[in-house]
Amino acid sequence: MGHFKNFGEDLRTILSGNIGVLFTTWLLLNFGNSIVMRFNGIYFSALGASDVILGLMGSLTFGMMALLQIPGGYLADAYGRRRIIVIFTTVMAFSTLIFAIAPSWQWIVVGLIISNVALLYQPALFSIMMDSLPEKRRAEGFAITNISMIPAIFGPIIGGFLIYKYGVVPGMRIGYFALFAFSLTSAFIRLKLKETIKVKKEHRKRFLESFKILREIKSRAKGLLIINMLLSSAGGMLGYFIVKYAYTYTSSLIYGIAMGLITIIVVVVGIPVGKKADLLGKEKFFALGIFLAAISIFIFIIPSVMALFIYAILTGSAQAIMQPSSNGLIADYVGIENRGRYTGVFLFLSYIAAMIFSAIGGYIYHMHPALLFTLSGVLYLIAGATAMFVFLKFK
Repeated sequence: MGHFKNFGEDLRTILSGNIGVLFTTWLLLNFGNSIVMRFNGIYFSALGASDVILGLMGSLTFGMMALLQIPGGYLADAYGRRRIIVIFTTVMAFSTLIFAIAPSWQWIVVGLIISNVALLYQPALFSIMMDSLPEKRRAEGFAITNISMIPAIFGPIIGGFLIYKYGVVPGMRIGYFALFAFSLTSAFIRLKLKETIKVKKEHRKRFLESFKILREIKSRAKGLLIINMLLSSAGGMLGYFIVKYAYTYTSSLIYGIAMGLITIIVVVVGIPVGKKADLLGKEKFFALGIFLAAISIFIFIIPSVMALFIYAILTGSAQAIMQPSSNGLIADYVGIENRGRYTGVFLFLSYIAAMIFSAIGGYIYHMHPALLFTLSGVLYLIAGATAMFVFLKFK
């Protein structure tokens, strides 16, 4: 009984103020996105995109996200978090309509461009989260916010059912119209956010100096940049091909259930792991999560439903361990006045790496699907080894 009482107190402490507002919107956005995002690979293919085009579409997405992170980080520090988040959440909402009505993959490219412009708010979002969480409970706090993923357990199942019942294109159109409604509602709710930084005019001179943040941060913070670039390379090259590969041996409904299982594990495992990470060291948990991710990819290569569900269990476990620890480490290593710029640089370099490997991934998958997943798994192993080196050497 005491555990439930403590958990309730943890929830009230973490999910107050800005985190509570964001949590409400994440419930809506996670549900809406989970209906469609796991199935984009087969949707875009149904609209005429080849494997190579899919890889290039992923590359375009990551490239645009990279270019916008530095301006986004600058805006977060120079003009405040709240304004940027509200404006670009609204832009993102309306971009989903393009995906809902797209008659061909060329229209999808337009939607990708606009939706990625909207992601200018990412550094502001990460910064306002770090600013608003209790200092001693950051990993736990990030893990608790993962409860907002609970609706995403059902989203992939609903998405898979829509495709199973109506076909790929009609089913996905229904899903994207639903996502538009959830996204627009979230934009209105985010008007309730409170600004966390006092904007100073001198911050507005920093735009072209964003990379100078690298001189001001700890060696471990620099190491996180390298580790995350490797992780982004490993994940970015898979892109839309996870669903395409699974679709060769199972149905959209079974695949949706497996993706829902990932979310269940992230939510259930994430909170106790987040608490342990704060106590025992986020670095250890982060490295462990990376190695679990590598194992999951190697298992995914096996074309069977059993392997798919083992992959889902390991992937969910890896995400539950990695995400709270990684976000908590950024907040630990970087001061509040520099978090917007650091996050911008952090995401910029990550997306550049993902952009390059996404373009390569399309060609590799077209030639030999299993090779693509093997290379991704190797990159995860390299990232894990790099993490161990950085955390042991720089204390």
